Amino acid sequence: MLPVRRLASFLMQAGLLGGRLNPRTNALVGVAASLAAVLVALLLRQAISPWLIGAQFITFFPAVILVTLLFGTAPGLVAVAAAAAASTLIPVPAQSAAQATSATLMFIFVALLDVAIISTLLVTNSALKRSLARIGELNDHLRAGEARFRDLLETAPDAMVIADRDEQIVLVNTEAERMFGYARADLIGQPITKLMPDEFRSGHQGRIAAFLAAPRLRRMGYGRNLFGLRKDGSQFPIETNLNLLPGSDGGLISSVIRDVTVRREGEERQALLIRELNHRVKNTLASVQAIVHQTLRTARDPEAFTEALTARLAALSQSHDVLTRNDWGGALVRDVALEQLSPYGRGVEGRFRLTGPDVMLSPNRAVTLGMVMGELATNAAKYGALSDGGTVEVDWALHEIDGAKWLRLVWTERGGPPVQAPNTRGFGTRLIERSVQGLSGVARLAFHPGGVSCEIDFPLLTSET
Repeated sequence: MLPVRRLASFLMQAGLLGGRLNPRTNALVGVAASLAAVLVALLLRQAISPWLIGAQFITFFPAVILVTLLFGTAPGLVAVAAAAAASTLIPVPAQSAAQATSATLMFIFVALLDVAIISTLLVTNSALKRSLARIGELNDHLRAGEARFRDLLETAPDAMVIADRDEQIVLVNTEAERMFGYARADLIGQPITKLMPDEFRSGHQGRIAAFLAAPRLRRMGYGRNLFGLRKDGSQFPIETNLNLLPGSDGGLISSVIRDVTVRREGEERQALLIRELNHRVKNTLASVQAIVHQTLRTARDPEAFTEALTARLAALSQSHDVLTRNDWGGALVRDVALEQLSPYGRGVEGRFRLTGPDVMLSPNRAVTLGMVMGELATNAAKYGALSDGGTVEVDWALHEIDGAKWLRLVWTERGGPPVQAPNTRGFGTRLIERSVQGLSGVARLAFHPGGVSCEIDFPLLTSET
């Protein structure tokens, strides 16, 4: 069946003009063209008969060739048959019947050979057109694919550097230009080690050889320090993925490079915060432990213990609130005092007054001063000026001792119930004195009949202003 189909396809081969028509129209036009061409050849041959004796087929060969070329194989065969019939109308010198038959058969053979050759050329031409069309489609797909690849490459959020097996850079994207500070033209054709610090170049050949021996996705820089080198000589931490892009040239090495500077800085900040948090939690727990222990020793009964412990823990918590609002960067003396006194001034005008310059204390020292202020405020609320319509004044100022800056803070209570000096030194007094001693300072408490006063004097650190 296959040879029959091929023969049928060969016989139906269209010519240069017939390929533009549908098969049925092409057949009709082809037959009409064949007959017309043979008629013109016959008239032309008859016209030149007076000057040309014999060679009755001379004008029919061009007709067959032209019809086959323009309209295809089938019209060409029709033209051969029509020409063979029309040739009998050409006057020729006397010849025998055998000679006439032989001449006609020879014409038919040669004409069919012409038809076959031209048809083969038409088949080849059609195949070539289809091949060229297919090549054009493939080229379009290739160009579209290349455009998509370049778009993907250029819009990638990471730097992409593609090198050949000799480690010469053949392609980079915009992010690589930005990350390393080079123009694209400065990188193409350069060794990929151009983007590496010197200390990483020595072992690079071995790593690439191992990668090419067993090419697979390989991550580098994860869990270890790997750095890139910018044009200006600066280094920055990176992570990179290596992969092999297959191709007829042995493949290209693709490197996807990510700048992890921000992430590393974040990890370092996180580690620092964890260490700082651990330190602060330990300090806070130690403070709570001391407060609980000393409060328990001095409490007269469970109710007194609960009340004192709650007040002291509240003072500690309020000090932490001030620091939290400042991201643990320290706290102003004014804010520390205000946080401890504000619960006792709600709804009452002028219960306390704060006067002094802005002085920023470090976090731990702000907590210590907050504990002292909280103890003073609690005692004032229970027994002093804040318990019976009085007022509290807190004044502070800076002064120098031997060239070092000191802070002097004075707590003064007025208008409260008469004050009597206690017979024994309670935990509150010891808490105030020991806390200020922890600041390398001194605290002086005085119990005047008109109200309690406390003078606190301690040196400032060089970082405190």
